[in-house]
Amino acid sequence: MNTQLSTIMYPICALLILMIIGCEEEFNPPITASAEQYVVEGYVEAGEGANPTYVLITRSVPFFDELNADEFASLFVNNADVAVDDGDKVVQLSKFCLGDIPDGPIKDELAEQFGLDLTTVSDDVDICVYVDFNNQIIQEEGRSYDLTIRIEDDLLTATTTIPKLVALDSFMFEEIPGVPVDSLAQLFCRIADPSDANYYRYFTDDDAGNLNTAFSSITDDVQFNGQDFRFPIAQADNDDVSFEDYGFFNVGDTVTLKWCTIDKEHYDFWNTFEYSLNGQGSPFTSYTRIAGNVDGGFGIWGGYSVQLEELIVAK
Repeated sequence: MNTQLSTIMYPICALLILMIIGCEEEFNPPITASAEQYVVEGYVEAGEGANPTYVLITRSVPFFDELNADEFASLFVNNADVAVDDGDKVVQLSKFCLGDIPDGPIKDELAEQFGLDLTTVSDDVDICVYVDFNNQIIQEEGRSYDLTIRIEDDLLTATTTIPKLVALDSFMFEEIPGVPVDSLAQLFCRIADPSDANYYRYFTDDDAGNLNTAFSSITDDVQFNGQDFRFPIAQADNDDVSFEDYGFFNVGDTVTLKWCTIDKEHYDFWNTFEYSLNGQGSPFTSYTRIAGNVDGGFGIWGGYSVQLEELIVAK
């Protein structure tokens, strides 16, 4: 019996020693340069308060590269031909650049949206977006929209849909969990979810008044399919948030809530993107491939069916 035990234990001990030695050795993975890709972010919306259709195009950079303001701004593609087919007609989007706007509060606000300090960006660098300024595109539920981008010899295409809006039907501000705080409230919403599969994303305005997303901005209806469901909505992220008041609203504020119904491809993009983003820095998370829908490049061309609400925070 002792001989048999020794025969089993020696290989196990040897394996444990090798594992311990392996854990102590520093591992430096090789850094390989990947081919540059075009990255697309574009949206078409329907509903009250919907934004004009727009598309941003940038170039990818290696993960470990560091960027200054000029290098970041130079990633924006300013020589593209961008068109959207709404099923009735093809509309060319107009190029609109930050350099076209005179210095002043509007330009400063747009720069803040991009996260740019204009004092550090040279005058030779410009940031452009492609927009349907005249609202020629028919923005309505149930339509499909084909995006075509030509950049010199490169062709990028994508298709999205605007699904039927599943609206929120009531809103309630209540005491926050734990010890009550007179200045803070928690927002609850109610939805009558249809029996088919649905996908949602939402935004709230932050302290600066910009619509932004919370730590997690999307959900499917797997847990409440076909039900009358009540759930909390978290306040958008902002720089001054603390752990104690994260996700709560200040009593007396007027809050804008943008609730959107999206299709599955659009949901899959944000689901994988947020999972990857929220796992950064953790040694226990696995690599996540972000599920874009742009052929010939990377990114998202997404449709939003929009419900816009202004709510006064009062308990």
